[in-house]
Amino acid sequence: MGDRVIRRAAASVLAAIAFLSGSSTPAQAASAPAQYRALWVDAFHDGMKSPAQVEKLVADAKRANLNTLIVQVRKRGDAYFGHSIEPRATDIVGPSDFDPLDYLLRLAHASTPRIDVHAWVNVYFAGQTSLVYSTQGEQWGTRANDGASSGFLDPGVPEVDIYLQRIFVDLARSYDIDGLHLDFIRYPGQTWGYSPTAIELYMLQSWATRTPSPADPSWQAWRRARVTAFVRDLNHELKQDKPALKLSGALICFGGGPLDSSGWPLTSAYSSVFQDWRSWLINGYLDFGVPMNYDSDWSTREKGWFGRWLAFEKDSGFANRVVIGVGAFLNYPEDTLAQIRRVLATSTGGNRVLGVAIYSYASTSVYGSDDFYGSPDLAGGLPRQPYAGGITDQAGLLARARTFNDLFMTQLSRADYYRDVKLGWVGTQPVFTQAASVPGSR
Repeated sequence: MGDRVIRRAAASVLAAIAFLSGSSTPAQAASAPAQYRALWVDAFHDGMKSPAQVEKLVADAKRANLNTLIVQVRKRGDAYFGHSIEPRATDIVGPSDFDPLDYLLRLAHASTPRIDVHAWVNVYFAGQTSLVYSTQGEQWGTRANDGASSGFLDPGVPEVDIYLQRIFVDLARSYDIDGLHLDFIRYPGQTWGYSPTAIELYMLQSWATRTPSPADPSWQAWRRARVTAFVRDLNHELKQDKPALKLSGALICFGGGPLDSSGWPLTSAYSSVFQDWRSWLINGYLDFGVPMNYDSDWSTREKGWFGRWLAFEKDSGFANRVVIGVGAFLNYPEDTLAQIRRVLATSTGGNRVLGVAIYSYASTSVYGSDDFYGSPDLAGGLPRQPYAGGITDQAGLLARARTFNDLFMTQLSRADYYRDVKLGWVGTQPVFTQAASVPGSR
């Protein structure tokens, strides 16, 4: 931004105050427990698509004192890694033999301190234009009860699970990844799962004599069990060859969370998309889960949702298997930092989670996310206006977004400040003042 030098001079006093109030002493930082400090890096934006992007990503992670990168290597039935039966992603930049995942692993693992890399894969979502969907979608694609199609493969089709397990196990065997991270490990919604093959299998196994309604309890339980079986079986298969590899999942947390475990069956995760992640954590099918607590701190309602989910995740008996995800893209920088502090704090029941994951590298605030700078209607609903702050074109908003995303990497690890469209200069206090190892690190 054009006023960057002026910004530094004008806000130097503010930064000094923030530093004195927010920094830890070396002794305090050194005593910090091991914790996951993870960052999601999606493949719908730049992040690891070229050698230069990979190098910047690792440098940014070091600057922020992050220790885990969750990088999307399967977006829509494609591959951001060389050893795959699926097509190479078309937006990789570099020579034909450039392998983004391999290069990232080499740089991240050689970093001091070491940075873990978890390969993030979209599971049942493949997109209607993907090769697997265009060739197999007629038999493998899920259907709604009204016959509508989507870009999801159907968990109720056995051949789908065989195909996906082959891809993921081969990925884990071929690369020195520290973890495999499952996303879209669910149905699209309660009315989905009606592919002819899935219905035929359900009727055979349940002795049903007609196509079930979406609300049929037995049909819901069958779909839920299909997803759970995939997670359980994949975990078993992965651990045969690589027992140290961590299997994790991005978990649904729509709306308000349950007050306790008795309310779990009422959640959208359990009853709508058939993702029974509570049982996955309790039974050890995942090494850890990453509940996506994507809520705006500036919204009183969503702030309450965040708190309820946080209490459930910490005090329901599986806190030692949870890394909580925060939606930076929905928040102002200082609010995301405040959410991270709440995540890492000890609960009233005396429990701590394994760490935090931030969504995402390409969208670190409402000013850095194309959800807002690409949508005037959504941007107009934010509390601080005018959103554009005098910027008159999309190129200017994009440039501002890049500046905010870059600044956030610094704001995580040391005191800083930024210029807000309504509040003027805003100071930020860091959450990761010193490097930390991941739990059970090598």
